[in-house]
Amino acid sequence: MSAQALYPFLYAGFAILVFGSVYLIYEAMRVHKLFADSIVGKLVKTLVVVVIIELYSLGVVTYAFINFFEKGVYMLLPIVGLWILCVIYASYAVRSARADVGVLIHK
Repeated sequence: MSAQALYPFLYAGFAILVFGSVYLIYEAMRVHKLFADSIVGKLVKTLVVVVIIELYSLGVVTYAFINFFEKGVYMLLPIVGLWILCVIYASYAVRSARADVGVLIHK
């Protein structure tokens, strides 16, 4: 299989990353609104900012690497998979935190 044949999977991964990031930011804003001045709100904001910066910095490096070294796609596809897992995990963690805090508020 050629490297060119794997490009659609890589670009699909980038699309999932972008949509997952938007969802992560949306959920983080909801949690931050509940606890803007508390440690929970500050931690959620910090988590999301750090994860987004790291993911997209790595994405830019990956894109440049692929353009200069086509066979790098084989090495980078697992990294794209890890990016997707990181966004899913962070989204789950933020959503779970919002649900747990909502339960505590209503008690």
